Amino acid sequence: MTDTLTTAKMVVAWDGTEPARAALNWSLARAIGGDLTLVQVLDRTVSSADYFALESTTARAREVLSDDAERVSAKYPALTVHSELLSGDPISELRALSGTDTLVVVGTHRRRGSTLRYEWSMGARLAGSANGPVAIIPEGDSAVPFNTGHTGIVVGVDGSAASNAAIEFAAAEAERSGEDLIAIHAWQEPLVWRDTTEPDARFLETLETSHRRILDESLRTVAARYSMVRIRPSLVRGPAQSVLLDAARGAALLVVGDHGIKGLSKLLLGSVSHSIVLNIQSPMVVIPAPTA
Repeated sequence: MTDTLTTAKMVVAWDGTEPARAALNWSLARAIGGDLTLVQVLDRTVSSADYFALESTTARAREVLSDDAERVSAKYPALTVHSELLSGDPISELRALSGTDTLVVVGTHRRRGSTLRYEWSMGARLAGSANGPVAIIPEGDSAVPFNTGHTGIVVGVDGSAASNAAIEFAAAEAERSGEDLIAIHAWQEPLVWRDTTEPDARFLETLETSHRRILDESLRTVAARYSMVRIRPSLVRGPAQSVLLDAARGAALLVVGDHGIKGLSKLLLGSVSHSIVLNIQSPMVVIPAPTA
C-alpha cells in the first residue's frame, strides 16, 4: 500500500466560468481547513503582438483574481486562501503545481453528445500527466460534494499499484465525509471466450473466486487503517468503465487509479480512466500510479 495522500493543499483552476465555479464550490464544500489556492493561467501559447494590451490584460486579471480570493477568504475564515496568476500553457503550469500532498481541482462542462469534443479537455490531459490527484468536477455538481441523493465514495479496484493508491485516497475521503466506501472490482472472462463460445461454468466459478480474492486482498490493509469506515465490497461481472460509470451516477464521488502511459505519451490516461473522464456525470478524482 502506498503512503497516504494527505492533500492538505488544494489548487483550483480558476477563470470565472461556470465549470470553474463548480470546481471552486466543490472544493469549498470539501474543505475543513488547510490551504486553497485560486490559480488562473493566462494562456500564452498563442503569442500576442500587442505588448501593451497584453500587460494591461495581465494587470486587470491579477486585480480580479485577488478580489475573488479575498471574497473566498472572508466567507471561509478557516481556510488559508491564496491567489496566483501564471502565464503559459495551462496544462504545464497546473501540472507543475500538482503533487502527492496537493489536490488539483478543475471544472468541466457536463458531457453532452459525442465524446470526441472532450478528447483533449483540460481534465483529461491534466489527469494523464499530473504528479498527484486531480479532481474533475462537471458543472451542475457545484453545490456540495456530498449532497442528499448522492451517497458513497466509489473506488475502482483491480489489484494494481494505481488502484491501491486510489483505494487509500477514497478511504480517507470516506473517513472525512462519513460516507461509505464502495469498492468495486469488475471482471470478465478472457477475451478468447467472448462472442465465440459459452465458457464452462466451473471455469467461470474459479475465475470469479480469483477475482474476489483480488478484491479482498486489496481492501485488507485499508480496512485495518480506516477501521471507522464502512466498506462495501462489490464484485461485478462486466466492462470496468461501464460498471464504474453506472455506480458513479448515484455516488458522491468516484475515485479511479490511472495506469497511464509513461514517457512522451504520458498526456494520455489509461483506457478505463480515460473512458470515464470522457463520459463524466459526477465528481471524480484520478489518482496517478505511484512512482517507484
